This record gives sequence, C-alpha cells and structure tokens, in this order.
Amino acid sequence: MTTAELRARVLVQHDGLWVLDKPPDLPTSGRDLADPDCLQHHLMTLHGAMVWAVHQLDADTSGVNVFTTQKARVPELQRRMRSPQGRKEYVAIVHGVPAWQTRECDAAIGPVDDRSLGVSPKGRAARSAFEVVARGPAHALVQANLFTGRTHQLRIHLAHLGHALVGEEWYRSPPCTAHPRQALHAWRVTLGAGPEPCLLQAPLPQDLSELAQRLGLEIPGRFGFHGSLTC
Repeated sequence: MTTAELRARVLVQHDGLWVLDKPPDLPTSGRDLADPDCLQHHLMTLHGAMVWAVHQLDADTSGVNVFTTQKARVPELQRRMRSPQGRKEYVAIVHGVPAWQTRECDAAIGPVDDRSLGVSPKGRAARSAFEVVARGPAHALVQANLFTGRTHQLRIHLAHLGHALVGEEWYRSPPCTAHPRQALHAWRVTLGAGPEPCLLQAPLPQDLSELAQRLGLEIPGRFGFHGSLTC
C-alpha cells in the first residue's frame, strides 16, 4: 500500500486517535511488530512511531479500524466500545432471504474440533443482533450489531442462522466462491462513555456495492457516509 493510498483511508486523525477504513486482504495486526503485511505496520510507517490497535478485524473484513498513538488509551477506548452507548455495527451480504426482519443470536462460540470454531455449548458467550435492510431474489443485505467480540462471531452466527455470508469459505458447505472474500464490512463504530458519543463510519466499499447490485439488493443511503459525526 502506498502512502497516498493509506492517507486516503484515514477517516479521523485527532488527539492520538487514528481511525482508518481498512481494506480487505490485509489484517489489522501481524505476527509481530516487524511484520509488514498488516495495517498496523503501514500506519506506523506513516506516523513515524508506534501505534496500537484498539480492536481487530479479520483480514477479509473491510471498514472502521481504530488505532491510537498512546498505549495507555487502549483500555479506555475498548471500554468506550463496550459501554452501553458503544456500538460495533457491520453490513453483511448473505445467502438466502430471512423470514425474519430482526433477529438476535445468543449462541456460545468455541472449538468444535481440533481445527474449527463454531456454535458450542462449551464455548464462550456470544451475542449478535441482525436486521434485514434489503431483500433480493436469493440474497439479503443485513445490518449486524456485535455485542461481544469472539473470533469470527458474525460469520459463525449468520451461518448458524442458515444465512452464511456470500464468499464464506469456512462456515458454509459447500464453500461459497461467488465473491473473492467474505461479504462483511465494519460499517460504524460508536465510542460511548465520553462527554459525547463518537461515531466513526466507513462507506460500503466498491466491491460490496457492486456485489449487492448484481444480486438485486438496494443499498440504503446511510451506508454511503464516511468520516466522524462527532468526536
């Protein structure tokens, strides 16, 4: 990623807070601080000093990714994400057309064998909420709220509900090859518990917009806004 490409993805830079619109095919953090194949390393190079990731996104998930230049602020920002006013909201394109308009999934996630995660009564508590925002002939556009942060939580919960992501290779049988990545975008993060809530938003990326159009899904205008509403 070039410096110009990275700068174009900066949504907010304010008081030690860096918020980027993470591209797909790039993890938030690498195997170590010297790993160049991650967004954190690219941001450290741009900033010229250490930065810390406040939360992680899967490599294939695009969207709002929060970093800070102050290590002591990481717990504070994580608490603001988990506060009653905090939100982590995603947009997903899924297989099938749900019969429901809204649905909560409160299903524990843990190992189901030596190599895989899934819904398991012996797993850790996990809670997600979903709302259908557009229906097509055979697919749907879904807004998802993440209340806990388990690995692959939304991917697993959607598959558990019978509506695996388009592009899902791990939690769908047979694997979906209709899109080169899971159709999942971190649309908005709300940092609560401060003087005012801080809303950070990244627009739906071009590849998912084009996928939605091909599948006959109308994209609401709110998914086109980008930047910070209040911070």
